[in-house]
Amino acid sequence: MSYRCPVCGGVIANWLVKKEHFECPDCESLLTSNRQKVLKQSLVVAMIVWLLILIGVQHYSGSWGYAAVVSIEAGGILSAMLAALYYRLVIRLKRAV
Repeated sequence: MSYRCPVCGGVIANWLVKKEHFECPDCESLLTSNRQKVLKQSLVVAMIVWLLILIGVQHYSGSWGYAAVVSIEAGGILSAMLAALYYRLVIRLKRAV
């Protein structure tokens, strides 16, 4: 997974974005990312989706046991996928001031 520099459009590797402040390898502009904030938000999104699946399956089936099994298996996978998608789509790079 790679990102683009907002200044020159050069490719920035994922491991660089994990830092709060870093330089673009091409134009050497100082950049910042909102990675830490987005990571926390994606975990909240995953937890909300998982809880909604748990409550929805319980309401549909009427059994907390069945709902727990389905939400652990399917809800966990779906929540993780949505959290990763949210993280990838919302992360932004900005030029440091």
